[in-house]
Amino acid sequence: MEKRFWIILAVVVAAMIGFFIVTGEKKNSADDANTSRSNNVYGKADSKVTLTEFVDFQCEACYAFYPVVKEVKELYKDKVRFEIRNFPISSSHQFSMQAARNAEAAAKQGKFFEMHDKIFEGQKMWEQTQNPQQMFDQYAEEIGLNMDQFRKDLPTQAVNDAINGDLKAVKEIGGTGTPTFTLNGKKLEQNPQTKEGFIKLLDDALKESEKQ
Repeated sequence: MEKRFWIILAVVVAAMIGFFIVTGEKKNSADDANTSRSNNVYGKADSKVTLTEFVDFQCEACYAFYPVVKEVKELYKDKVRFEIRNFPISSSHQFSMQAARNAEAAAKQGKFFEMHDKIFEGQKMWEQTQNPQQMFDQYAEEIGLNMDQFRKDLPTQAVNDAINGDLKAVKEIGGTGTPTFTLNGKKLEQNPQTKEGFIKLLDDALKESEKQ
């Protein structure tokens, strides 16, 4: 009887350990999903100054900001960490989520910024089509992506999670329109409208960082 008792006790303990392990794994998986985000960084990765832009690839304002931000990125790439994150507003822009998925699929091969540039530069053409995927595929070929891998990555949960993580992040900081900019994680209440405006913003932030 005593032997049987210890056998039963051992089985119960083993079952409880198994339960906690599985529960822990599920929690970790949920936590990983909740913390998923894009990771599209340009410039000085370890800079104390980070300028983040949340973009909608079909947004006219983002299209207008694109050449200015690109020029500023080149001017400050040795001093500032730049991030581009996703903020597709599907209710207003039919193809914005599709465009974001294409950019994130390109990111899987280390070519987010090349695809980012192609999508913005072609915005006025692909948004007029019934289905812009043919043009996105063309961009992918032009920037030298492995097309088989690109097509595999495009519909994956990992790509969706990165975009949804960005959407969650921009909601948490109170972003309501595109583009939304943050400086060191704090939303800019008024976006600079010119290259000179961005230069002043970054110069001031760099000077402040030197005091820290």
